[in-house]
Amino acid sequence: MTKQSGNPLVILTDSNGKSSKSRASQLEVDFGDGRRLLFLFTEVGESDLEIEAVADSDESAPGISVRPCAGNVIGVRVELPGDSPVEDEEVSLSAGPMLNLLVQKAVEGVDRVNAPKKHQVRRWVNAALFNDAEITVRLVGEPEGRALNKNYRGKDSATNVLSFSYGGKKENEKGEKAQGGCEPLLGDLVLCVPVVTREANEQGKALDAHFAHLIVHGILHLQGFDHKKKAEAEAMEAREREILESLGYADPYVV
Repeated sequence: MTKQSGNPLVILTDSNGKSSKSRASQLEVDFGDGRRLLFLFTEVGESDLEIEAVADSDESAPGISVRPCAGNVIGVRVELPGDSPVEDEEVSLSAGPMLNLLVQKAVEGVDRVNAPKKHQVRRWVNAALFNDAEITVRLVGEPEGRALNKNYRGKDSATNVLSFSYGGKKENEKGEKAQGGCEPLLGDLVLCVPVVTREANEQGKALDAHFAHLIVHGILHLQGFDHKKKAEAEAMEAREREILESLGYADPYVV
C-alpha cells in the first residue's frame, strides 16, 4: 500500500461484478454467526493493514488462521472456540487446494467488456480444483482462438475452450486423488470470448453461467477427466453439475 493522504479507497464487489467505492479507515466483515473480521488501515511506517478477529461475546475470543494461496493471495479463516481443532500446521494448510492463478486478457473492446473478472475466474477454478495447481487462464479473441485450435487440434475455427496440461497430480475418473507425486497440477486454459458470448446468446444462457461451465469443464480436463467414451462423459457431466450447483448455477446440459 503506497503512502497517500486520507483514508484508502475501499472497493466492494458482489458476485455479479458490481462495485461500490468509499473511503474508509476500517472494513468490517460480519459472518452472521457471531464472528466478525476487522480490516484496520493504519499509518504507513507501522503496518499498512491490521486484521483482527472479534466475536459477539468476550468469552469466545476467535482466532485467525492464514493459508497462502499464491504469491499475492492469502486465505484467512476465523475460528471460534469449539470449532473443529486444527492439530498441526500441515492440517491447517491443507484445508483446500493451493492455487497459483494467472489471468491474461488478450482482448479489447466489447470482448474485454464481456470477459469475466479475475475474481470470478478464481472462484470457478477453485470450485473445480481437487489438487494444488499452477494455472493460467487466457481470454482471447477469435483470431488467436482460431490459430490455437488449428495448430493443436487441426480445426480451422475458433472453439470455446482449450485445455493444455503440463503434468502434475491429477484426479482419476472416480474423482479420487491419483497416486504418486506431490507436485502441483500445471496447465493452461484458453477461452475464446466472442465464441463463448455467441454460444451463450444462442443457448439463452447467462454469460457468466456459460463462462463458469466452460472453466469448470476445462479444469476437470486438466485433472484427468474426459468425455471420449459414454461412461467417461457421464462421469464428467455429473461432476460438472455438482460443481456448478455449488456455485449457484443451473444444470448446463438442460436446454
